[in-house]
Amino acid sequence: MYKVFLNKFKSQWIPTRVVICIMMFTCCWTSYMCRLQMSILAVPMIKTLEDQQSSNGACAEQETSKSRRSVFIDSEDSSEDFNKNGNFTHVFLPRKINTTDAVLLSDDNDNTYYNYTDALILDTRKSKRTTGFHLFSNAPFEWTPFIRGQLISAYAWGNVPGNFLGGVLAQKFGPRRAVLWSSILASFVSLATPILAQLSWIALLLSRVIIGLTGGVTFPACHTLVAKWSPPDEKGRFVWTLQGGTFGSIFLFGIISGIAEKINWESGWYIPALSMMVWIVFWWFLAYDSPEEHPYISEKEKQFIVQSLSVSVNLEKPSFSNTPILKILKSIPFICLVLCHFGNVFLLFFYQNGMMLYQTKALGFKLTKGGVVSGLPWASRVLFAFVFGWIGDTIKRKDKLSVTALRKCATVFSHFLPGVCLIIVGYLGCSMVWANVFLVLALGFNGAASISNLSNNQDLSPNYAGFLYGIMNTVGSLSGIMISPIVEEVAGKWGHPIEKWQILFWIGAIVCITCMVIFIIGGSGQVQSWNEVRSNNPHRPNPTSSNQEESTATTKT
Repeated sequence: MYKVFLNKFKSQWIPTRVVICIMMFTCCWTSYMCRLQMSILAVPMIKTLEDQQSSNGACAEQETSKSRRSVFIDSEDSSEDFNKNGNFTHVFLPRKINTTDAVLLSDDNDNTYYNYTDALILDTRKSKRTTGFHLFSNAPFEWTPFIRGQLISAYAWGNVPGNFLGGVLAQKFGPRRAVLWSSILASFVSLATPILAQLSWIALLLSRVIIGLTGGVTFPACHTLVAKWSPPDEKGRFVWTLQGGTFGSIFLFGIISGIAEKINWESGWYIPALSMMVWIVFWWFLAYDSPEEHPYISEKEKQFIVQSLSVSVNLEKPSFSNTPILKILKSIPFICLVLCHFGNVFLLFFYQNGMMLYQTKALGFKLTKGGVVSGLPWASRVLFAFVFGWIGDTIKRKDKLSVTALRKCATVFSHFLPGVCLIIVGYLGCSMVWANVFLVLALGFNGAASISNLSNNQDLSPNYAGFLYGIMNTVGSLSGIMISPIVEEVAGKWGHPIEKWQILFWIGAIVCITCMVIFIIGGSGQVQSWNEVRSNNPHRPNPTSSNQEESTATTKT
C-alpha cells in the first residue's frame, strides 16, 4: 500500500529524476559533514602553547580601538570578567607577558593567577586534561600544532585511495550500494570519535583516515548517477546538485561550532553522526542506480531519459574488466582535466582546513562567529554555481559556444578569479570586513567549476564518468594531505600572524591559476574514442559505437 501511494504521488507531482537529484544533494551534504568536523572541532578540542600565547588572535593584538574590537571580534581587553556569582574570574591583556617575572597568586576557587602591576593573567595550566576518560567534560587536549595539522589532513589520507576505490565500487556494485555501506561505516566511526580521541591522538587520526576512505566513495558514485539519470540539456543542473556539500558547509560551520561552544565539542561529533544515520534510511528507499532499475518511475519519464542518453551512454553497465584504464591514463585531455581538478580541490581544502584557523586565530573571531563567517563563502559558491549551471545549460542548448570553449572559458571564473581574490586578501591585513568580502567572492566564483572541471568528465566519457571522477578526486585529494601541514608550518607555529597568511594566500593563488593554464592548453569537451563500452554480449549491438559513427559521418558530410 505504501509503495503504491509513493509511486502515485511521485508520478503525479515529482519527477523521479528530481528525487534522485535531492538524494545526491543530501548525499554530498552528509559527506561534507564528516569531512568538515575535524577542521571545525580542532579549534575547541586542541589548545597549543602557541594558541595560549596569542589567545586573542593575531589581529586582536594590533587593535587599538576597544569599540571596534567589540563589534568585529570577540577578544577580551584589560577589563575584568565576572562569573555568575559576581566574583572576579580573570582578565586578558592584548599583549604577551613573560610569566617568569610574575608573583603567583590563587583565589578561593583554586584558580591560579600571575600578579602584575597593571593586570592579572589566568594561568592556562588549569585547563590541562587529566588522565582517564572524561566524556562531555569539554576539556581540550594539549597537543602541538604539528599534531593538529596531521589530524586535520588525516581525512585526505583516506580520501586519496578512497576516491579511486569509490570509482571502482560504483562501477562494480552500483552507486546506491557503494554510498549506503560507506555512509553506515562513516556514521558509526564518527559516533565513536570522542572515545577514540580519549585513547590517543593516533587513534583519532586513524578514525579520520577511515572516514576519509568512506568519503571518497561519495562523488564518484554521484557522478555515475549523473551519467545515468541526467538528460544532456539538464546536465548542468544535475551537476549542480553535487554542490550539496558546499550548501551544507554554509550551515555546518555555524552549527557544529555552535554545538561545540554552547554544549561541548563531543556533541559536535555525536549529533551529526546520528543525523547521518537517519538520512541513510531515506537513501535506501529513494535512490536507484538507473531509470531501468527504478521500480516506481513512470514509463514516460523512463523512456525520455533513456532515449536522450542513447547517443553517448550505453544501457549495459560497463564492467571493471572492460574499462580501458591505460587509454584513460594516457589521454591528454583527461590528464589536463585531472590537473585542473587538482587546482579546484586545492582551493576547497584550503577553505575547509584553513579558514577556521584563519578566522579564529588570525582575525580573532570566537568559535561560533568564526564558524558562521567561515560558512559565508560556501553560500556564495552555491548561489554562483546555480547561476553558472543555468548559463552553461543555456549556452549548450542554443549552441552559442562549443563544449570545449565553454569549459575553458568557465575556468577563468572557477580558477583565475579566485586566485586573484586570494592575493588581494593577503594584502588586506586585519581589515576583517574586506578580507571576508574577497574570501566570499573567491569561493563564489569557484562555483563555475560546476560547468568546467566538474562537468568535463561527463563530456569525455559518459560511460566511465564515475570512474574518471574517482581518479580525478584521488589526485585532487592529495592537496588535502598537503594543506594542513603547510598551514601549521607557515603560520601555526608562529601563532597565525597575518603576514604569514599572506604567504599561504599566494600559494593558493599560484596553484589555482597554474592548473587553469594547463587545462586551457590541453583540455577538451569532446567524447573520447575510449568511451565506447565493449559489450559482454557479442550479439548485442553497441549503441554508443553506432551513434559515434553516425556523428562522425554527419561531421564529414
